[in-house]
Amino acid sequence: MHVIQYIATQADSKEEAHSNVKQYLEINLGEHESYNNWYDWFVTGGGRWASKEEAQYDDNFIDDVVHQSEDKFEEYLDTAHKYRQQELSTYEDEARKLNLTELLDNLQDFEFDHYAVGSKLYPLHQLYQMCMGVWNYNSYFMDSVNDSTNRKYMRESIDKGADNWYLVPVDFHF
Repeated sequence: MHVIQYIATQADSKEEAHSNVKQYLEINLGEHESYNNWYDWFVTGGGRWASKEEAQYDDNFIDDVVHQSEDKFEEYLDTAHKYRQQELSTYEDEARKLNLTELLDNLQDFEFDHYAVGSKLYPLHQLYQMCMGVWNYNSYFMDSVNDSTNRKYMRESIDKGADNWYLVPVDFHF
């Protein structure tokens, strides 16, 4: 599956922002244990979401990298927020359907299929990860400078006068 994520970084140019994000993602995509290893490959610059069809698999495409002064910066943040809220709503709806008492009671039975209980708890697991800021395919935004899925740190930096924030769209495969 593929998902678009908007990765925030600080840089002096679009080229540097693209390079920073690509390097950040490559470091976290390795054989070592990393909390970021939810993806197996990516296309920096937008991939399937690139504004130019011919750039869909061009890992050097920078046209869609945006500086904080551009209107698209807020558009990207709004898009990430919208997608995340949709996922959150889906998991909330699924969690509300759970009979937690029954599931917990079944855990006491050694002969019961605990895998079945675990799979039913999946929406709660996803809600937990979203609340804890775990970066995964449901995040849609990552601040690579502050290593956070919460955009508040980037916003605080901008409010304090930083003028070198960029968002780099990345197409992730997982």
